[in-house]
Amino acid sequence: MRATATENWQTAGEQYTLAAYGTLAGHEGFRREAFDGERTSAGTAVCHLVRAGLCYRLAGVEAAARNRAMQGALLAVDQKRVRDGVDAAACDELLGHCRTLASEAERATEAYDRAAAGYAAADVDDPAGATTRPLLQAGTDLVTHLSRPDDVGWDDIHGTGGDALQRRVRFVRSRVRELLAARVEARKLYAPRGSTEYGVDRFTCPDCGSHDVNYVAETVLCLRCNAVVEERS
Repeated sequence: MRATATENWQTAGEQYTLAAYGTLAGHEGFRREAFDGERTSAGTAVCHLVRAGLCYRLAGVEAAARNRAMQGALLAVDQKRVRDGVDAAACDELLGHCRTLASEAERATEAYDRAAAGYAAADVDDPAGATTRPLLQAGTDLVTHLSRPDDVGWDDIHGTGGDALQRRVRFVRSRVRELLAARVEARKLYAPRGSTEYGVDRFTCPDCGSHDVNYVAETVLCLRCNAVVEERS
C-alpha cells in the first residue's frame, strides 16, 4: 500500500505480482489456493495481476503491463476448465477484464458476452447471493478499487433486483475500460478502501490537510488523496 501511496508504480507492480503468485499458492489471505473447490483464491490472483498491470502501465513499462494481462487471461481460462455454472461464467468475466487491460476491446467484449450467457444459463435462484462467491467477489472488489476515489458500490454494479448478474455484466462491459483509462489519465491508483474514519484529529494529511483516514494493510492513508498519514504523538 505504501508503494501506491508514494506513487512508486514499478514497486507496486512487483508487489501486486508477488501477491498474485502467493495467493495462487495459498500463502495469502485465508490460505486458500487456486484449485480449492468452493473457496478458490484464483479470482483474487487474476485481479491482483490486473492491478499489477495497471501499476506497470503507470510506471511506463508497457511490456510488463501486457505480460500481467496475459498471465491473468491464461489463469482465467485455466480456471474455467475446472469450474461450472456461475463460477465458469465469472472466469469469462475476469478474462474480459484482462483483455480490457491488454487493450483488446473486441476480445474483451466476446469474453463479457460469454459471461452474460453463462450467468443466464446457470439460472441461479438467488443472483444477488451468487455475487458473494469467491470468483465473483474478487471481481467486485477489483471494480470498486479501480473506481476510487469515487467509490462505486455494490448496488451501482448489481442494482437491487433479481437481475444482479446480468446487470453486473452490463456494468463491467461498459465501465471497466473507462475506470482503467481514468486511472491512467490521473496517473494514480488509490489503495482499496479498508476501514475508514472521519474527522480524526490525531491524523492530519501532510498533503491535503484532511482528517479522514483509510486503514488498509496495516497502513494509515489519507482517504481523500491517498498519502501516508502518521499519527501525531
